Amino acid sequence: MTDAADRSEPSPPSVASFREARPLFLPRGLVMLASAWVFASWTLVFGFRPPVQPQSASYGPGIQMLLLLVGLGIGVGWPLLRLSGPASRAPFAQSAIDGVSVLVLLQVVIWPLRLVTTWTLPRTIAVVAAAAAAIFLVAALLAIATRAVRHPGRARWMAIFVALALLPGAAELACTWVTDEAGVARCASWIDAWLLPASAPGLLSHFSEPSTVDPSPSDRATLVTAIVISSTIWLASAAWAAVAARGRAPQP
Repeated sequence: MTDAADRSEPSPPSVASFREARPLFLPRGLVMLASAWVFASWTLVFGFRPPVQPQSASYGPGIQMLLLLVGLGIGVGWPLLRLSGPASRAPFAQSAIDGVSVLVLLQVVIWPLRLVTTWTLPRTIAVVAAAAAAIFLVAALLAIATRAVRHPGRARWMAIFVALALLPGAAELACTWVTDEAGVARCASWIDAWLLPASAPGLLSHFSEPSTVDPSPSDRATLVTAIVISSTIWLASAAWAAVAARGRAPQP
């Protein structure tokens, strides 16, 4: 009687979810959707006609808005796509492949922008580094988030991604209520130090501002913080993946 009851019990959730998960796959759909997102963002910002005076000054604000929209795609659209679909059997490797694919695609977008902007080479490199830090931070969090099988768990992770993307803008809006000039400066420095490094749209919008100068010391500090945060969470995600793989390994 006991043996029959044991055989009728369902498999543990972790084992069942692992059997139903997708194997490792090339992110063709992600690349196509990312390309469509960039094209739609460009069309929304610039349309199909060039400016009346096609100069660097006229393109600058639009390019900042373009990269802000690209950052929203990285910080919100990509997690929404992955958390809405089936999990992968190798979430860490899958997130790494996704991140590299998106980063390579963005090189085709970022580097040609030097033709229509006044960006210096160090500023362009800073934009690329900011994009890389944002992409691999999202990828590391996705590697952890996509292990959640139940929908409430994934919904909570999606709320975290949205909060990370929108917090710098919300904090800047809150800073407008501060009337003291010193308080505004402290608020802006706090946003640059703690909120921008974890926000894909915030980072890309900040480093793509129309400017002819190299990144300032505060810009470099923000970028270093973003890289440190991204690397730390990436290593934590890799360790988590190693522990999970060891737990699924058959015991001798």
